[in-house]
Amino acid sequence: MQGVSGLLNVPDASVLEYGTATFAWDNQVDGRFANPLTLNTTGNDINFAAGAFPYFEMVGRNVSPETTSRGSDLSFNIKLQLPWELFPGLNFAVGEMDFGGSVNEYDTKYAVATWQYGPVRTSLGVGTYDGRVEGTGRLNGVYGGVEFAATDWLSVMLEDDAYSLNAGIRLSTPKEWLPGGWQASMLWMNSAEEGVDDRQDWYGFNVKIPLAVEYARVLPKNRARPTADLRAAPVVAQSYGSDDVLSENPLLAPPTSTPADAMSRLDAANAERALRSRFVAANFEQVRVQKYGHEWIIAFENVQYNANDIDALGVAAGVAATSLPDGDRFYLQLEKYGVATFGLGGDVTQWKAFLSGNGAMPESVMVTAPSSKFRRNSTDGGIFATALKNSIDYLAFRPDVRIRPILSSTVGTEYGVFDYSLAARADVVLPLWQGAAFNISRDWNVNDTKDFTREGIYGGVFYNQRVTEGVKDRILSQTFRHGQGFTSMISYGRFYGSVDGASIESRWEPGDGRHRFKIIATDFEEKHRPENTHNARLWSYRYFAQSINTSVDITGGDFYNEDSGYRLEFTQHVGDVRLHLLYKTSEDNSFATIGFTVPLTPRKGMGRVAGVHVEGQANWAYGITTILGEQGNRLVFGPNIIPTVYNDLRNTYFNGDRLNGAYVRANQERLVDAWRRYGGDK
Repeated sequence: MQGVSGLLNVPDASVLEYGTATFAWDNQVDGRFANPLTLNTTGNDINFAAGAFPYFEMVGRNVSPETTSRGSDLSFNIKLQLPWELFPGLNFAVGEMDFGGSVNEYDTKYAVATWQYGPVRTSLGVGTYDGRVEGTGRLNGVYGGVEFAATDWLSVMLEDDAYSLNAGIRLSTPKEWLPGGWQASMLWMNSAEEGVDDRQDWYGFNVKIPLAVEYARVLPKNRARPTADLRAAPVVAQSYGSDDVLSENPLLAPPTSTPADAMSRLDAANAERALRSRFVAANFEQVRVQKYGHEWIIAFENVQYNANDIDALGVAAGVAATSLPDGDRFYLQLEKYGVATFGLGGDVTQWKAFLSGNGAMPESVMVTAPSSKFRRNSTDGGIFATALKNSIDYLAFRPDVRIRPILSSTVGTEYGVFDYSLAARADVVLPLWQGAAFNISRDWNVNDTKDFTREGIYGGVFYNQRVTEGVKDRILSQTFRHGQGFTSMISYGRFYGSVDGASIESRWEPGDGRHRFKIIATDFEEKHRPENTHNARLWSYRYFAQSINTSVDITGGDFYNEDSGYRLEFTQHVGDVRLHLLYKTSEDNSFATIGFTVPLTPRKGMGRVAGVHVEGQANWAYGITTILGEQGNRLVFGPNIIPTVYNDLRNTYFNGDRLNGAYVRANQERLVDAWRRYGGDK
């Protein structure tokens, strides 16, 4: 009931399981929300926790009185467990409650050891309380407790939290009651010390949520993977080819049920057409096929596997591996709006074994933002004539419509627990020619809490941060593929509904994609007040640690509001969910943020209807931020804003910054799962 994993009020040496999240509520409140301050009262203690990294737990906690429309306190709790047992069954952890904030109501530092012996867990710890408001003195000194797990759904607990003796029970749903690893629990506590109005009992509820399938909740370096198939053909490195392209081949009927035998009887042109037909049947678009000796090059665009492009790669690799003769090689060239974004090449025999679960992932060619591997036909003319012809061929009415929520919110302020302005946004992206698109977006208001309106009891304190209705983005963009990992996008038009101008984004992702360098520059001015500019000048470096599925991103320079500073972001990938921990500085302010990114669209979405493709947002992000240091507990809006739109390189072209070889290898099980789920005999 203190926003940490453990017994009742006492933390133990465990941490939340990696790859899971919990949402908890209880009614025990103390500190400045109680009267007198040294007694417990009833209120709302709300906690959201995520096992973002192994051996590490971080919790966002909001405490308020029973009336949630008035003031509340937002804080972060952290706990770090030693990654080894001191001896079998004995674990050790250190932590801090109300970490890093400006007004620390519950600041408590502690250390604790827990010994597990059969169904009995014994914890002993010591803490020191440094909170600004005099409270109960809980965890200020030596504390401890014992938990007896009578069954997998019932635990009995007894503890001394350095303030009172407490006894209680925890009832949990048996594992088979809820699907997919979900679990709900109820906590009841009786305290020897009376609270406000002579109350001595308290209760709470908790829901544990797995963020991904079971294998994704294990670090890549710890996942059991098959060994290489030594009988498979050796991998031969091949060149990436030139920047030239090939005209599309006509569509024929799908191949016979024995594609390898059929391929051997067809000439090269018909074989290319037959392979293309299989990719079209798998709902890939803009498919082109070319064959050089024993290597098959297949270019395609993905519009159906919306949550993560790695699913499209798994299905495409499966189609190629089961369609081509053993001993041949394939090269998949994933494209977006005619621009090559990722290349994957490998041996047919090895990939067939891997996707069937009988071998390791082959050491294949993987390159981000590659040069096109297609060669130009001698009858197509020069490079410029070929580029013009393919740009004309690309013209078609194929709009992509993306539906997503827009949320402006505050958490744990002096005005309420949670205030928000919610709108629905539709982004329409119309491809024009290769690399070019026009994006228009519109917002429709859904609901605002009173503090985001003029009618609020505080006079609409957040009124200027509300989401307004109307057309927002009207942007023409052109993307350039430079090859060797370089890509740039230039955009011009109206941004965010209020500023006009141009922006340029350029990124370089060399090698296997562990390293990514990026620059962003804007020349914006407000349409009603041209003297107000938003000229951002930003640089960014990202490193992806393949063994632990973690990326570290540092961005610095002048941000959207021309405030100078930097932001350091740690992102943990758990399936399609990403957990974020941020530290950022802006002018004289410092901030900490805990957040997440989730897909609001299914793994496999709908196809086109009358040429229109509709999908949800693949990368919807939300976070809560607290100001650090001694600046006071004031609200600060708009620090460290990176000026981006939804149709940018990160989201539209590079899969939320996940389209690289290091990420694919770290999450290679996803390739097999996608093929078995959506390919195979489907």
